[in-house]
Amino acid sequence: MSVIAILTTNKTTYDSLHGILAMVGAEFDRLGHEVQMLNLLAPETPARLTALLPRRAETMAIGFSGIGLELYTNDKKLFWDEAQIPCFTWFCDHPSYYARRHGLESRYLAHGYVFPDHAAFNRDHLRANGAVFATHMGIPDPGFFGALPPEKRNGRLVFAKSGWNPAELERTYRTTMPPKLFAILFDAIAEARGKFCSTFPEIIVRVAAEHMVYLTPGRDVFNTILTRLDNYTRAVRSREVGAVLLDYPVDFIGGGWDDLAGKGRHARILGAMPFEAMREGLGSYLAAVSLNPNVDLSMHDRVFFALGAGTVPVFDTNSFSAAHMPHLARYSFGQDQNAASVAAAVEAVLADPATAQAATAATFDELYPRFSMSRSVQDIHEITMSMTGTAGARLLPAEPAPPNVWAPTAKVA
Repeated sequence: MSVIAILTTNKTTYDSLHGILAMVGAEFDRLGHEVQMLNLLAPETPARLTALLPRRAETMAIGFSGIGLELYTNDKKLFWDEAQIPCFTWFCDHPSYYARRHGLESRYLAHGYVFPDHAAFNRDHLRANGAVFATHMGIPDPGFFGALPPEKRNGRLVFAKSGWNPAELERTYRTTMPPKLFAILFDAIAEARGKFCSTFPEIIVRVAAEHMVYLTPGRDVFNTILTRLDNYTRAVRSREVGAVLLDYPVDFIGGGWDDLAGKGRHARILGAMPFEAMREGLGSYLAAVSLNPNVDLSMHDRVFFALGAGTVPVFDTNSFSAAHMPHLARYSFGQDQNAASVAAAVEAVLADPATAQAATAATFDELYPRFSMSRSVQDIHEITMSMTGTAGARLLPAEPAPPNVWAPTAKVA
């Protein structure tokens, strides 16, 4: 068993990353590991990190979205290198955001992603450490959610999503970007509609070339465009889905929806809510609507969380759901957010809740524990403790097989 240092902070939006890391810590604890939660903003944390040094051989660290990745000593050296403690960072955002962080090189760092699509971008364009990893968020232990039985649920859907305003984003981009890059961005946005992030690099490079700008994926100017394209397309998708949901018994949770208050017949705009309140309330809803962040090869954490809570997930379909979640096909909609397909998915749940809940239970039975958070943290432990740091260094060089067939010092007769 190992010492697992969970690197966290209480300064994230809705305290969501801390909440997820607390679940990760609980999953490690169930597996028999010694878990230490380290709030990087707490004054005692440096001393607690120092106390881990005598146990470095049995210790690993894990953070989310770069939390704790860039810890430096007073002489500007990476703490993980100096401490010789391997650290796994589980990224949820595309590597084009803060690309320098995603490309940080160290034998003691493992760059991991909840979405394989993002890991592939790092492999192809940032090439951090020569290896990156993908591990699905997975379904947390159902005990986290306190799910109510079907007959005691409130009959409503929840849409936990921040409501970015595309018009405001466009105004910001127009005033802050050079005109040529702004033109490239919105030409690329037009082509990217309904597509997954794996297609974005080719679209951006091709569209930029039409403007006689020749970009290298993963570099600064390219990332300037990709991050804005990703933000804008996700904002449009959120707004389009939100507009449909206004006519149904849906609770909107998250900032940015105030302008829709009072415009729907049955929807309620509840505003921002801490992660813990959302986790505790998820199991009281009939269904949860979620949007994948332009990814094709996994699902958003809220889909996995809904399954753990026995709450019907309503989501945009992709390759992962088509392969692994066929029972829920009626409750999914297209990547292009066609209003009719969103409405059809919601109405299918409301028209026959019992069938939707049965499909959710069947999906859980097929995915758990194969796609569980417990399985994911086991993978993370294996990656971190056997492929990075001192253990990783022992993997190379490989011995010739059979021995003595070839060696750099062998003499040719």
